[in-house]
Amino acid sequence: MLQFLTFDLMNLLQDGPIRLRRVWPLLLGLMCWLDLSPHLRAQAPIESNTTPTWGEAIDAYAALAETYPEHAALNVFGTSDAGRPLHLFTLGPDTADLRILVNNAIHPGEPCGVNASLQWASALLENPEGLPQGVHIGIVPMYNIGGGLRRNCCTRANQDGPEEYGFRGNARNLDLNRDFIKCDSRNALSFNQMFSSFLPDIFVDTHTSNGADYQATLTLITTQPDKLGGPLGAWLEAEFTPLLYAGMAQRGEPMVPYVNSIEATPDGGISDFLETPRYSTGYGALHHAIGFTTEAHMLKPFADRVRNTRMFLEVLLEAAMSKAEALQERKRAQQEAFLALDNAPVAWELDTNAVDALDFPGYEARYEWSNVTGERRLKYDHDAPYMRSIDYLHTFKASQSAPVPNAFVVPQAWRHVIERLKANGVRYSTVPKDTLMLLEVARIDRHSALNRPYEGHHYRSIEAVSRSMEEVQLFAGDWVVPLDQAAARYLVETLSPEAVDAFMAWNFFDSTLQQKEYFSSYVFEETAEALLKSNPSLKSEFEAIRTSKGRGGDTWSARQQLDWLYKRSDHFEQTPARYPIFSIPKNQSIPFNE
Repeated sequence: MLQFLTFDLMNLLQDGPIRLRRVWPLLLGLMCWLDLSPHLRAQAPIESNTTPTWGEAIDAYAALAETYPEHAALNVFGTSDAGRPLHLFTLGPDTADLRILVNNAIHPGEPCGVNASLQWASALLENPEGLPQGVHIGIVPMYNIGGGLRRNCCTRANQDGPEEYGFRGNARNLDLNRDFIKCDSRNALSFNQMFSSFLPDIFVDTHTSNGADYQATLTLITTQPDKLGGPLGAWLEAEFTPLLYAGMAQRGEPMVPYVNSIEATPDGGISDFLETPRYSTGYGALHHAIGFTTEAHMLKPFADRVRNTRMFLEVLLEAAMSKAEALQERKRAQQEAFLALDNAPVAWELDTNAVDALDFPGYEARYEWSNVTGERRLKYDHDAPYMRSIDYLHTFKASQSAPVPNAFVVPQAWRHVIERLKANGVRYSTVPKDTLMLLEVARIDRHSALNRPYEGHHYRSIEAVSRSMEEVQLFAGDWVVPLDQAAARYLVETLSPEAVDAFMAWNFFDSTLQQKEYFSSYVFEETAEALLKSNPSLKSEFEAIRTSKGRGGDTWSARQQLDWLYKRSDHFEQTPARYPIFSIPKNQSIPFNE
């Protein structure tokens, strides 16, 4: 068609100005054809040093969906903090058992995946007969739209291209790859809803790395297998991930694990990156999706980074199709294994005693005097590449665990929590009338918070929790959330106060830590004296503590002594540091369960 239009256009132009009016229909036809050609629209940035704007990317996917309506669709799944809609492009039947989701431009200054996903989708659709059967693929063209609209040339100071790109922070200056649990952004809340509806088996988030210099173009963060745990974690490490490394090597682009250096350079060893639920793939693991974060090396040319990211998507699809049945079996087993736990790990730490070896393709590093600072500076020598065995630490062990109850009870007062549970497709029933109920109550015995803001919060570490059975006043409309559902792990790791990225850690419940009623010392003196007289055992405990503190040289002021007695009297409100989400233990039946 292009040849036909071009030939007629040339003939008309040679006939002179009098026939120029006959050119316009052909020009318009050519423009429409170009506009509707997904191949040309999507392929424009392939080998260049450019990446599409948000509008250009959406237009390209819209053209693909319009050209291949039987195989593809472009839908809106929510909104962003920038007020623009969030899109999901899908390929293949939505009834397929195997489901793969790819997220792009969570950091729009790292747009390799934007280009790579467009190329990949175009290539799959240009040969519809060869479109993989039994697979449903979802692609988020650009997740951080606000950052994507802030185009610039230079904020990625250490990166080789593209010529223009977006900014890391979103419209609220949030790093969206820290927001998947707290959902401060509209982007994240929309994403939670989309994810729990799409329910991928495999989730990919595309990035560009910072850090050390080395030979590989692509590095990979895999859902940490020990953290994922269960049959799925073991299978991921032993069987599936090796296929990805082998597939990339066979295509002439061997990749290495993400270079999370233990010391100044990779020579000192690297360790796995622990992607807790605040991060994209850590969030995905709460829904038993295995995740991969591609990290294309910042110092490699943009076209090479794009090519390797696309290659990874191709390798992943091939491996996923070959292991689809095994993946589904392990995923079902994972859910059953989690529900069988009495206590589940909810925080992890690196096991520094477990050290493996990794063949690493690096560059020799040296130090020389800086012409800028006059101090020693690090420099990698590209004329001295090496393949060397380095230490690789990739074993994690649980540092905190929490009970897996029969159900959680969520008072309706905590509407921000309820909003997030709804976004994750959580099943629940409601308390039909005001009820006094015996429930497991947790108390925050020791905690600390950062002294400066981090992603809009003062992140709080919960260091000690105690639990007891107590009567709790519930009200009509409060939520009862059973654990026997697909979102069980999400519930445990957001509603258990000990969990590393629980709502408690992100300050959702800070108001419960504050005491609201107090006493005047001069008035409470008589009350305290009467309390000691009426309670000999309390008096003995009080005197023993006062004597002990005196011997140890500690100061126990009059106010502190009265406060100790106040908190053991009927006047104390009893609610400070009482965690406001309650549990129904496994040995107790669930009432109001619809």
